[in-house]
Amino acid sequence: MSQTITAAVVADLRRKTGAGMMDCKAALSESAGDVEKAIELLRAKGKAAARKRADRSANEGLVVAVVSPDGHEAALLEVNSETDFVARNADFQAFVKKIVNRVLGWKDGDEKNVADLLALPAENGAAKTVGDELTDLIGTIGEKLEIRRFARRTDNSGIFGTYIHSNSKLGVLLNIDGADTSDADVQTLAKDLCMQVAAASPLYVHRQEVPAEKLDVEKNIIAEQIKDQGKPPQVVEKIVAGKLNKYYAEVCLVDQAFVKDSDLKIGDLINQVAQKSGKSLAVRSFVRFQIGE
Repeated sequence: MSQTITAAVVADLRRKTGAGMMDCKAALSESAGDVEKAIELLRAKGKAAARKRADRSANEGLVVAVVSPDGHEAALLEVNSETDFVARNADFQAFVKKIVNRVLGWKDGDEKNVADLLALPAENGAAKTVGDELTDLIGTIGEKLEIRRFARRTDNSGIFGTYIHSNSKLGVLLNIDGADTSDADVQTLAKDLCMQVAAASPLYVHRQEVPAEKLDVEKNIIAEQIKDQGKPPQVVEKIVAGKLNKYYAEVCLVDQAFVKDSDLKIGDLINQVAQKSGKSLAVRSFVRFQIGE
């Protein structure tokens, strides 16, 4: 027996699913007022929309970051959409905010991947997964949406800094070991280093992290550049060392020139703050997400 489809029932279904009012009315009508069947119909609609748009490109979206109140845990998340218009949609933004906080609260999520995240309950104890909520949102919005990547980090002996560019298309998460969360100078350093990573795009923190094969490629390039110059071996050695230093200054954070003061290297900046704070500070790692990369 069909149930009366009142405005209150439609509103309640919309609250539960996030679907549009007209879609909720249609689903309730098709299910003869059965709310649970209507929910399944809306979910099927979302799955169909997801399959239909699976091959579409999603090159817009948002990057968001969040840090725990004690400063020892942090998360960075990128969720993609097809258009910037949807990236500015309130429902999409609310979903992204919810998921980054879900990642932050995911205590064993530091080494997990996107497939693991999609299988995670959307809320603790909930039957619906993050993947289910994403599918539902695809059905509501009508665009391909994709959780592209995330990073979750824990550092009980330091703090995290984050930076999100004004258009929310670029974000950085960085942690400093040995840092006191109450030290204003260290907090400023963390912010400055995040902005450095955003602007200068380093690939590594230290020289020791550069893979040997990468260095071999650079050395071969340098050798090719100077092979016909007839330089003596000791001069060639100095040229190679100088060019490698330039390479390190491009790809290693601590070797880069500070974007706010080109006469100051990042490594020296860290040492200055460490001396002032009386702590031994070191950048453990950083993560940089940019939409479209």
